[in-house]
Parts: sequence; C-alpha cells; structure tokens
Amino acid sequence: MIRSLLCVVLLCLSACAGPNPNPGERTVDIAWERSDYNTIFRILRPAAERGEPWAQLRMGVAYELGVGVEKDIPTAIKWYSLAAAQEAEGNWANGLLVGAVGKAGYFNRNSDALVARYQLANIYLSGDSVSPDARKALELARYVSEKSEGGDIFYCCESSGGRYITQQQIATTLAAAQAAQ
Repeated sequence: MIRSLLCVVLLCLSACAGPNPNPGERTVDIAWERSDYNTIFRILRPAAERGEPWAQLRMGVAYELGVGVEKDIPTAIKWYSLAAAQEAEGNWANGLLVGAVGKAGYFNRNSDALVARYQLANIYLSGDSVSPDARKALELARYVSEKSEGGDIFYCCESSGGRYITQQQIATTLAAAQAAQ
C-alpha cells in the first residue's frame, strides 16, 4: 500500500516537473528568470563549450541581449551559428522522450537549431552591429518557416510555462526578409 502510494506521488511529481535530459538546462532557465548570472554562467558556459545545443543557444541570447555579459553581436552570431548547425534525425533530436534515446545535452536539439536560425535571421535583417545581409536573412527565415511546418517552436523554460517563437513571428521575419531583397 505504501509502495503504491509512493509510486503515485512520484509519478505526479515527475508529470509536473518531468525529467530533463539536458543536464543543467532547467537550473539555468530558473536562474535566468531570477537574474542569477553566477549560476547561469557557471553551468551554461561549460555546457556550450562541450557542444550542447541548448547551452549554445542560450549563450547566443545572452550575448545578443547583453544579459549577464557585455552585449556582443559577433559573439552572439558565433554561438547561434554553432547551435544552428546541430540539427539531427530522430525522435530524441525532435524532443520526444517515449521510445527515444540519445546523448544527454542534445535532447530537442532541432528546436534549438531552428530558434538559433530565427535569431540569426533577425540579426542579419537589423544589421545590429553587423552589416545587414538581406540574402542571409531570407535564406534563414525561409528555412525556419519550412521546417516549423506552420507550428510554433518551443524555446525554453518549461518551469514557467514555456516560451515559443510563434508562427506569426516567423511569418513577420520572413516577410521582412522578402521585402529587404
């Protein structure tokens, strides 16, 4: 009886929080919401340097926005480009746990890669600290639009309900890139 009750409680808790196969990701996201930059970069930088896409994407965001670091668009582009190159085949790469296996730190990497490409498209459109490049922006925006197949792209932070790049945002970036040609 006690064992059964314990199993039910554990199942309920895991359904609420769920296991995250990217070690450190949830801790970084929660620290981000609290502006705890010491915790963020203590975990984030080594994971990004090991090549973990979730961490490379967040490094790009940090440098693009100047969150916890000095704003540095060329460095943001570097990290976004690394994350964007991380696409792979299979359920693990697409963020599906059931029946999927893969390397810790690389779960849902296709979503991270698409978000990184979306961010790059917007940087190249704006010319924020780099020369505007409408051709690159259009190439990236088209790719994201096609790969997202009309859906929103999960970004991060399941602890706070999640964040998404919406299909409307993708369409707006694509239209701006087409107009810039």
